[in-house]
Amino acid sequence: MFKNKIFNIYLFFSLLILLSTLFFNNIILTIYTLLIFVLGLVSLIIIYTKIKRIDDNITNILEGNYQINIKEYDEGDISNLRNNIYQVTVKLREQNELLMKNQKYIEEVLEDISHQIKTPLTSMYTINDIVMNEKDEKIRKEFLIQNRSQLERIEWLVSSLLKMSRLDSGTVKLKYVKVKTKEIIKEALKPINVLIELKNINLELDLDDSNVYVDYHWTSEALLNIIKNACEHTHSKIKISCKKNPIYTEIRISDDGDGISKKDLKYIFKRFYKGEHNKDSIGIGLNMANKIITLEGGVIECVVKDGTTFIVKLYHQK
Repeated sequence: MFKNKIFNIYLFFSLLILLSTLFFNNIILTIYTLLIFVLGLVSLIIIYTKIKRIDDNITNILEGNYQINIKEYDEGDISNLRNNIYQVTVKLREQNELLMKNQKYIEEVLEDISHQIKTPLTSMYTINDIVMNEKDEKIRKEFLIQNRSQLERIEWLVSSLLKMSRLDSGTVKLKYVKVKTKEIIKEALKPINVLIELKNINLELDLDDSNVYVDYHWTSEALLNIIKNACEHTHSKIKISCKKNPIYTEIRISDDGDGISKKDLKYIFKRFYKGEHNKDSIGIGLNMANKIITLEGGVIECVVKDGTTFIVKLYHQK
């Protein structure tokens, strides 16, 4: 319809001008007018062809085909329009790919949560059946304590997975503050002080008075997971030390356990990875710690010698 209207208007005015020149009986003017008419008609056809091509491209984009390349290297308003549409297409393609990636990530997280919760839930169902049929109060109490332990495990697991989801999705906004390193370490120790006492672990602290510029909450969360890992593998002793140099502040968390095998060493920060000597671990603590420290611009290194030592390097802000 647009095409027909343009052509009709163009032909009407062109014929009107042509008739006017014939009426005045001027051959040169008539030829000149015919030339202008032909050139104008050709230009109109070229313009219409370009617009039609742009329209076809937009139709393809609306149908979900973002792979077309409509970038134009000529000059002019129509070329600018094509280039603008190309830029919009690139952005739409990127957003579509990101959306697909997020959907896949959500599916993977839900599968992970389902898989990880399945084991303690199965255990709880078994314990529940035993308790229902058990008459001895002492035995019932023991199984109820085990059930509570499984509930605490599920609570910690869900909480950790939600935190990991936030880290993976990029929604975490770090709030940097200047804080003493020993304050963050003491904050990280609070949730596991009881565990350290129950396992009769000898905790040795060698903390200097240095300051770091980090997110207080997330950094203490990272250190908590590393210390918790040390508690699970130590025989009797954990040492935490920190020192500062002109480039970074270094936090060392060492245990006197059996260490990590060379086979497992390169996978220790992988989510849900369980080492050959660590089948009871869920495998998310070190992954989360690594994500947090990396997000802050720091690094975590692991050294295996007379046990395991995790070295956290928090680089100074310029």
